[in-house]
Amino acid sequence: MRMRSIEFHLVPHPAARHVESTAPIVDILVDGVRLVELARTAELPFAEAEQLERAEEFSPDAAPLLAGDYMPLSSAFGWPRRHFLGEPRTLPWGGEEGEVMLLGCTCGIDECWALMARITVAPQTVTWSAFRNNCRDWDLSSMGSFVFARQQYEGSLREAALHS
Repeated sequence: MRMRSIEFHLVPHPAARHVESTAPIVDILVDGVRLVELARTAELPFAEAEQLERAEEFSPDAAPLLAGDYMPLSSAFGWPRRHFLGEPRTLPWGGEEGEVMLLGCTCGIDECWALMARITVAPQTVTWSAFRNNCRDWDLSSMGSFVFARQQYEGSLREAALHS
């Protein structure tokens, strides 16, 4: 089992189209790569196929390419809350049993477009698995599972909170 590293960083909130917020967001890096980029890579083949299928609908403009169209969640999901420890913050639109939202939509409305996963917390590890987009039936199995050392994972969550 390959252990991965994770970093949670609180960064300034970018201007969202539909939400006015100044609260920082929780940017997540896995092995030094932003989670948004990892999702984009997994989603790209499906998004490109959808873009081609919908070309006429958007003509003469190009159909949107939706791969990785996510924004990190607000700091309200971060430490000391247990959202990233498998006890998700209640979502108004639900989600599958045991799922946690990792990323929300760039428009600022989380349920519009979210990256979901299962988070399993064990005594020594935290595992993210079963990644999916809440609006598309894209096969994100190429992301695999991410297994983190629990001590490093929780330490990064706490460290991010110290810098808020």
